[in-house]
Amino acid sequence: MIRTLQQVLVEAQLSDGELTAWIEQRWILPTQENGDYIFDDADVARVHLICELRRDLQVNEEAIPVVLSLLDQVYALRRTLSELSDAINDLSEDARAQIADRLGGDRKR
Repeated sequence: MIRTLQQVLVEAQLSDGELTAWIEQRWILPTQENGDYIFDDADVARVHLICELRRDLQVNEEAIPVVLSLLDQVYALRRTLSELSDAINDLSEDARAQIADRLGGDRKR
């Protein structure tokens, strides 16, 4: 679902200055159409994440970029592991068994 800046401000209970600062700091990367910010579901989820970090967990402003970067890395790793899992599942039974043996052998080291 696509939302405007005003809709996100109301939904997240933010001031215009606060959300604009987050955009300027590149914590959130909405698209722009005709000079207006357009937020997709991922953008809105990130806004809510930042709100939770700031309000509920009281993470200070200096730490937010570090936390966001680490979370981005975790999400990227999860996507990659999911793709790898799908690729392995497409292999023959023998190939999957070889991979399982190899992984089992690595765990013993």
